[in-house]
Amino acid sequence: MIFFRITEIYDSAIQGRVSFRNPAGSSMKVINDAIHGQFRIEGVRADLLSTPEMNKLSHIKQLGLAHLVFPGAHHTRFEHSLGVSHIAGMMAESLGLDEHETNTVQAAAMLHDVGHGPYSHTLEHILHERGGMDHMSITEGIIVGDYDVLREGEENSVLDRRTVPEILESHGLDPKEVAGLIRGPGAGGTERSLNAWTAGKEDFVDQDLTLAHLVHGPVDCDQLDYLLRDSHFTGVKHGIVDHRRLIMCLERHSGDIAVEEGGLPALEGMMMARALMYSAVYFHRVTRVTEVMLSRAVERSSDSLPDSIDLQRRVDAEIWEALSGAGDYAQDMIRRLKYRQLLKVCASRRREDLSEEQATNLLSIVENPESRRQFEDDLAHRAGLPPGYVAVDVPNIKLLLAEPRMSQVEVRILGDDGKTRWFREHTPIADALRNRQVSQAAVYVITLPSHREKVAQLAERHLFS
Repeated sequence: MIFFRITEIYDSAIQGRVSFRNPAGSSMKVINDAIHGQFRIEGVRADLLSTPEMNKLSHIKQLGLAHLVFPGAHHTRFEHSLGVSHIAGMMAESLGLDEHETNTVQAAAMLHDVGHGPYSHTLEHILHERGGMDHMSITEGIIVGDYDVLREGEENSVLDRRTVPEILESHGLDPKEVAGLIRGPGAGGTERSLNAWTAGKEDFVDQDLTLAHLVHGPVDCDQLDYLLRDSHFTGVKHGIVDHRRLIMCLERHSGDIAVEEGGLPALEGMMMARALMYSAVYFHRVTRVTEVMLSRAVERSSDSLPDSIDLQRRVDAEIWEALSGAGDYAQDMIRRLKYRQLLKVCASRRREDLSEEQATNLLSIVENPESRRQFEDDLAHRAGLPPGYVAVDVPNIKLLLAEPRMSQVEVRILGDDGKTRWFREHTPIADALRNRQVSQAAVYVITLPSHREKVAQLAERHLFS
């Protein structure tokens, strides 16, 4: 009997999780994480760990197709979500949050990505414009019980299911309060009364945004984990952050998060790491090519694919399966990705290389998906190519949709004199980061390797003239 129990624990540990029962009888799991080492998941988070919403994330890569550029980048949104929740707990302890606040922010941190569909940000804008929802809206819907991730018939394989709001409520948490933290600033602030104010502790404010900013803000648990995790798995060292020092220097001040002046170097390091990782990894030009290839395959096969709601409920592998039967163009794009026979950038321009007239013309072409497709197909026709084999990509538009926090550099710094000042008042890095161009270029023109020269000439004449 003892040998069997040890073997059972060992088999579970191989998968990175070990389950125990603590003396109180509630479930507790030990996570073996590549970034944070061993840490415990218990209480409401242990129960959430068994839901289909969380486990679906095991089959959605954190960085989409980036492994075609960075071979180690096969990590998933599941392990990221566990790491985010762990960092949320570290932040809660540093800020001195009470038990209810800690449980709320850790649950929100664990659930912050459950609304992601296959290939996450790569396909989100296409599914959204075709009648789907953005991942934050889906996440909020899951948390309050208005959205189900299971496709028709899948419920037969999920027995004795407890929904996310049922689990939250069973642990004394309000699903609406948890959901209100997902969008961050201004979205989930807790109203406060005079009865909650303690003289001398902090300034009285009518709305406390501390928890919301911990989950989604200029300095949050999500960013700290994905920078560390993506840096580790891609092998790009720009994302290394002194997160322990930064977390140690967090203060709850005037209904918001402030960073002690001693933590300023760590904060500067995090802001720089974020900017550099976006340039070196997330918006690497070849990464952009792979994302364009996949998104065009979905975009141009809409008549042959299930509706957007159904696609949003799928995982990465199921998108490949759907595209494999969606027509010649989609099949060709999938095969090219499978065997890394990628399209190539044939022309590009930095923002400073574009006149105001050229920039205006470019935006008029790409701001509407239909006008962009017509322009792309016109270039393809002139180059003697079938539709779909010329693509115009403007990365910064994608950045605005996927990561609004890139422009958020305003953080309160708490000085030794007790006064707060803004980050920009301490360092010129703040304004430099706000103005820094993340992508290597403002626009890419992408096509088959065999037609690079021809399409480049056409782009020069019809796009950049």
